[in-house]
Amino acid sequence: MIAHRLGGHRSLVSVSRTRRVLESCVVLGFTAAVLGCAPAASEAAADLAQNRSGTVQVTNIEIAGPAADRAPAHPNPAPPNPAHPNRVGSERVKLRSYEPAIEAGGRPWATLVWAHGGSFVRGTLDWPEADWVARQFAEAGVRVYSVDYVLASEVVKAPAPANDVAAVLDWAAERAEPDMPLVVGGASAGAHLATVAALDRAVDALLLEYPTLHRVQRPDAAVAAATAGLPEQRRFDAERIAEMYAFYLGEGAADAGATAALVAGELPPERLRGLPPTVMVHADADDLRTSGEQFAEQLRAAGVPVSEAIQPGTVHGYMNRPEESARALADANATIDSFVSELRRVLS
Repeated sequence: MIAHRLGGHRSLVSVSRTRRVLESCVVLGFTAAVLGCAPAASEAAADLAQNRSGTVQVTNIEIAGPAADRAPAHPNPAPPNPAHPNRVGSERVKLRSYEPAIEAGGRPWATLVWAHGGSFVRGTLDWPEADWVARQFAEAGVRVYSVDYVLASEVVKAPAPANDVAAVLDWAAERAEPDMPLVVGGASAGAHLATVAALDRAVDALLLEYPTLHRVQRPDAAVAAATAGLPEQRRFDAERIAEMYAFYLGEGAADAGATAALVAGELPPERLRGLPPTVMVHADADDLRTSGEQFAEQLRAAGVPVSEAIQPGTVHGYMNRPEESARALADANATIDSFVSELRRVLS
């Protein structure tokens, strides 16, 4: 069961699955050891892995990035300087295309640009939160472009990662078939990047999976109680969130106005009003759930239609661990189902 909240009202929607499979941890020639994937934790999950359809065409692509016109002419450019970090983005952006198997004469029913999470500083196209998720959307008939955006570091700061996502979004829009809905989305920090990329662009929907959208979250006693017993690596307390955003933004963004313009949850209503209809799925026992729910209220106040769901019994990052157990796989699949069904409703 997945708990849905639409327009502020909650109802329970049972999500049934006729066919969903666990992708193997051997992806595009990379081994499970390289990917950090664990073996399926149950015979049921292993059986599902063996039955994968293999109907999705996967292609690695590289496109011109937001810094393409700033490529140095000198053959030996100066090394990156932390005092003057890259806030523009990449000269070239790598992405991975997932093309669904479509019957002759047909086409995908939407194009999705997707950004993985990783606290702005880690993550690859091979993470399940990128690769597995993209494959499931593609099996549902959606063309997916998963973005290998530049990660924040000592020499890369906001809004460079979001600019990379926006560059792929613009590239996808230029190549989309007439009347093809264009959607952008992401998980955790990737959801934040997707939100920023969607601003002032002709996007038909925004998909947010357990997003982080605020440097300072409002208190929520129920969520705090639910997460109190979690391992430290699964927690996002106020200090960890503040450190994550401080590193992402960098010292050069110390001006309050400039910084607020880079944080989605700190944007004024008139800016949020430009976002498209939004579909959110929250993890249940997740400190960042507070941020997602607060942002949903901000969007509604700005006049943006929002649909929310909570995947019961989950913690942050569960879409990156579908191989842990049959239950983990079921939760991940239910989330994909929720996104697909709500996206079809939004686009209808």
